[in-house]
Formats: sequence, C-alpha cells, structure tokens
Amino acid sequence: MTHKYRIDIWILLPVLLLMGFSVVAVYSASSTFAMDRFQDSNYLIKQHMIKIVMAMAIIFFIARFDYRSFKSGAKYLLWITIILLIFTLFAGNELKGASRWINLGPFSFQPSELARYCVVIYISLMLAMKKDYLDLLYRGYLPVLFYILLVSGLILLQPNLSVSIIIFTTCMSLLFLSGAKLKHIFFTLASLIPFVIIFILSKDYIIKRIVSYSEYSTGGESSYQLQQALIGFGNGGLLGIGPGNSNQREYFLPEAHGDFIYSVIGEEYGFIGTFGILVLFFIILIRGYKIAKETKDEFGKYMAFGITTMIVLNAAVNMSVASGVFPTTGVTLPFVSYGGTSILFSAFAVGILLNISSYRNDIDEGITIE
Repeated sequence: MTHKYRIDIWILLPVLLLMGFSVVAVYSASSTFAMDRFQDSNYLIKQHMIKIVMAMAIIFFIARFDYRSFKSGAKYLLWITIILLIFTLFAGNELKGASRWINLGPFSFQPSELARYCVVIYISLMLAMKKDYLDLLYRGYLPVLFYILLVSGLILLQPNLSVSIIIFTTCMSLLFLSGAKLKHIFFTLASLIPFVIIFILSKDYIIKRIVSYSEYSTGGESSYQLQQALIGFGNGGLLGIGPGNSNQREYFLPEAHGDFIYSVIGEEYGFIGTFGILVLFFIILIRGYKIAKETKDEFGKYMAFGITTMIVLNAAVNMSVASGVFPTTGVTLPFVSYGGTSILFSAFAVGILLNISSYRNDIDEGITIE
C-alpha cells in the first residue's frame, strides 16, 4: 500500500514565515555594511535570497524522502562529518581565532552545522536499537555517550563552545528521554564540569566575553556589543521605529545581520516583532514535541525530539544573548540570520521532521545497526 504524504502546516508555516521575514530583516541589517564592503547595498541580501530559495527546495524535497531510509547510511554520514570536523581543525579557514569553515571554491560551509543533525540522526538510531538495554553502562549507555563526546569535543576544539554545548545538551536530553539511568547522566555531567571549567579558563576570548557580560550593566567598554544590542531594543519600544530605520545597523552594532539580528528586529519592529519571532519558534517547539510523542517508530520519535530541540535551543540561545540573558556567543538565529550553512542544514532537518510527521502513525520494526 502506497503511503499518502501529508504536509504538517504547523511546522512548515512557521518556518516559511521566519524565512520570508528574514529577507526583509537581513536587507535592513546588512545594507550599510554591504555598501561599504562590496559597493552594493544589495549584495548580501541577494546571496541570502539564493540560500532561502535553496532552503525551501531542500525542505520540500527531503519532506518526501522516507526518513527511515537514513537508517542504513546514518553511521557513514556521521563518520564523514567527523572526518570533516577533523579536517577543519587542521586545514579549515580561520576567522577571529577559530577554525570553523571549509572552502570548496565558491562554496564554503561549517561542518559543525552538518554535525548538529548528523549526530542526532545516528544517536536516535542507536537509542532505538539499544532501547532494551540502555540502562546497562557498557553495552548501552557508554557507546552512545562516545559519539556525543566525540562530536561535541571536536567542535569544542575549533573552538566553538556554544555550538558544542547545544549539541551536547540536545543529545543528553535524548538519552534522558530514552530511559537512560539518571545516575549515569548525573555522573557524566559531574565528571565533565572540571574539564569545561579548565577549557574556559584557558581561552582568553571566553574570559573576555564573561567579563564583558558582567560589566554591561555598569557601562564598561568591554561590553560595547551587548550595550548596543540593548539600545536597539530600547529604541524599538512597543511598535518599533519602522522597517529600514534601524540606527544600530550603522556600525554601532557589530554582526547586525548575523548573530545580533534579533536586536535589529527589536529596534525596527519593537516588542511586537520580537514577540512574534518568539511565538513562531514556540509553535515549532510544541508541534515538534507533539510529533515526537505521537510517532510510534522509536527512531522517528527520537529524531523528531532531537531536531526540534536543536533548532529551538539554538534560537533560544541567540535571543537570550541579544537580550542580555547570556554572554555573547557566535550562534545565529535559525532561518532568520544571514548565513547560508545554517539555513540550508536547518532546512534539511525541517524536511526530515515534516516526513516524520507524515509517517508518525506507522511502525517500523526493522531496526539494524552495526
């Protein structure tokens, strides 16, 4: 019997609205920078729009691709990603002291963005296969933890602490969801705390960000970026000062079209605009978890939960940084910030989530893993 594909509008619509709104937001936030850097105020928005069109095509293509087909290639896909992460450490392009990009002629991408979802796919497969003995330390828990630590560790070495923490948190939440023993999870977290503290203390840029975060309320010079982000929100008030009228984009706010686009949205569209973005991600969260809850296939259940958590947690960190809740990180706002790699791989993940939604009432007993 042929499966009848069903589109989940409660996932698709919020994502399309975010991507559509990003065209206006990125143009406003990037026009001044693009004019100065490329002598064309439309340069970055043209690049962004190409990525948006590609992302939409990816969503609709992957959404019709049976997610269960990933079972046979999940391990190979993850190891290809691991090889790319290792390559990035030794031969990747360095930017602001971090090696995160691989250049392939006219195209460049961040392997960490691919790693986000490849590790979720493979961990979901492992958890589905090991569900009956996940409570066993050596046979169940540790093999899963190995891949979580390997991928998170390689990204941490770039260094990219924020993305590493997001991936680790998402995967550990999957372990918790799947029924791993709490004492194993607690021991893992307790054991890693000293290593994380040592890593933070060894990196000057992290110390500077923590210091700037602690000083922003007193107006210290090191907190300039965060102060400018908050000024943007303050300028916007309830309804904003209008599209294209941002003052902070005029070089007051670094990364206005990237990491801090949420502040530009707050300035131009006010509290209403930022709350609207928050609502769209909340809809994705609720619907994604509902899909996970209703999916009968264990592999699909864990993937739906992991993809949803990864996207929404990334958005939560970005918005929290822009509003001064967390110290500054290099995390973009999914589907909204300028940045092709993030948009394309997030679109890939959304396509999988849509397909899981369509198949969520089916049961697949044929789970195999080497």
